[in-house]
Amino acid sequence: MHHNKLFAITVLLSAAVSAAAQDIDPTVEVSRIYQGKMMEVHKPMIGMQIPDSVMHFDLDFDYSVFDNPYKGTNEFNPYVQDMKPQPDAWSGRRLFLRAGAGYPLHPVFDFVWSPDLKGKFRMSAYASHRSYVGKYRKISPVLDRSSGGLCLESPENSAFSGNGWSGYDFLTTAGVEGRLDWGKGIFSFNAGYHGLATRDTLVSRAYNALTAGLRVRSSGDRDRYFLYDVAVDYRYGADNLDYTGPSGSGSLSGHEFSLASAFGPVFSRDNRLTVGVGLDMVSYGGVFGTEAGVVTVTPKYIFGKGRWNLGAGILFSATFSGGEKGLLPAQDTKKGQYVYPDITASYDIILDHMRLYAEIGGGESIGRYSGMLEKGHFIHPLYTLAAGIPLMDNTIERISASLGLRGSIASRFSYDLSAGYRNFASVPLHAILSSSGTSVSSPSPVLGYTGLQMFYASLDYGWSSADFSLDGNFTYKHSDVSSDGVIPAGNGTWMSFFRPAAFSGDVRAMYNWHRRIYFGADCDFSLPRESALYRLGSYADLGIYLELRTARLFSFWIRGGNLLNMTVQRMPMYAESGINFTAGICLNL
Repeated sequence: MHHNKLFAITVLLSAAVSAAAQDIDPTVEVSRIYQGKMMEVHKPMIGMQIPDSVMHFDLDFDYSVFDNPYKGTNEFNPYVQDMKPQPDAWSGRRLFLRAGAGYPLHPVFDFVWSPDLKGKFRMSAYASHRSYVGKYRKISPVLDRSSGGLCLESPENSAFSGNGWSGYDFLTTAGVEGRLDWGKGIFSFNAGYHGLATRDTLVSRAYNALTAGLRVRSSGDRDRYFLYDVAVDYRYGADNLDYTGPSGSGSLSGHEFSLASAFGPVFSRDNRLTVGVGLDMVSYGGVFGTEAGVVTVTPKYIFGKGRWNLGAGILFSATFSGGEKGLLPAQDTKKGQYVYPDITASYDIILDHMRLYAEIGGGESIGRYSGMLEKGHFIHPLYTLAAGIPLMDNTIERISASLGLRGSIASRFSYDLSAGYRNFASVPLHAILSSSGTSVSSPSPVLGYTGLQMFYASLDYGWSSADFSLDGNFTYKHSDVSSDGVIPAGNGTWMSFFRPAAFSGDVRAMYNWHRRIYFGADCDFSLPRESALYRLGSYADLGIYLELRTARLFSFWIRGGNLLNMTVQRMPMYAESGINFTAGICLNL
């Protein structure tokens, strides 16, 4: 699914460029004021704004089976439809089904149904399942002969006894969403279920959540109007936890609420004044009790003239916390700087084909339990409980600055090249707790919060033709996370942060023969991630795919993953067994 997201970025880029050719106002869409990102998982890049008139609700059901069937610890997304902006009319296809299984067991199931309703109302129902059941690699600290340091590897003489350990990682989502367009405004809604179940030799969890969201916004196809955009999202989740040690079992339940809005007069297509108001709140109980929130207000003036587009705004932000109420220390206690810049500028070097852009920003966000699980399905509150440290904290980005070049060539090749600087007072990074500050002893994986400065460069690219498509990303990062520092965590434990990989990325290619036989390959790769006492080795997760369409609406497919049989640790200490194969069917009506 990670590759699907990258492919979607390429498609969105192409849509944005084509929208410019239609003289569509690209500033109508209002997104979240700020969202904290974990540096190892999400590449830092400018989020692209897609015009409302390009975001048709109609789903493109020409799904590809050519994705990694399960990416383990970096998937936690309740909306799995892979919706892509389509300027074309409704294709008439209303049902999509994909199912498969293999060895080791990677069940795959996707279902989307979108009835062909009359009028301006559209809706769809969806369901998805991804999981892994089987052995995990034996991972223990061993001497890395090349560097002389310790490396979390899977040697034959592992610290784990026997032939390794087994477990499972289940992710299930289902829901319904709809949209009503009455010309001058758009109303949309969503409601769904999200379930996550994991188990290893020490801990297990069963997380169940219900989500709901509403949004109403004006339509930006007029010269002068009053812009409004209000979105409300709510999640209730409960996590049943178990641990084989003395801590026993526990439970956690909580509420997560967010409001994002923007209002203001649109004087012309190139001249507007808006005020954004946002609110994020969380409240949890059980294993740890905490309440926290952040309120934001963002006045911004947007002006365009000729090939120039400028935006000048200020983000005012204030956080609050309910303090310590449960077993763990108080969560979300870090305070930000209250005022952050929000400045954007772009210049069209070649109209509709090449744009130079720059941004200066910053902001803060509160820790969310669902966001923590997105970073790692096996991150467990009982690990931090034993160490007496916060499970979650604020993410605070003091300032960020970026410069980029975005465009397309001959309507085939799309690219987005960016570089910049980010300065965090607090950001979540993968870390390991150890009972010793000088050696690896009884390590436990956690998310820790630390300050960070980073320079980065990132390239997203894509090529698409009738028979061949290629897309991917390359990212370079240089950060000041110390690779030789160990800090005391509490209760006699020590914490060491993993530095983001210096170079990472992925590439995916697909060729089809007369739209009957599809062949593809992808590779997700990363250089080592260093910490004070140990390092996560580099990896290349290579996969190949084959699909045979026996009829226009029916096909058989097979995929092989991790064909180089490498230890792929996207989350420290967790790596699936190795080479895997998955096969199934695909139905597209």
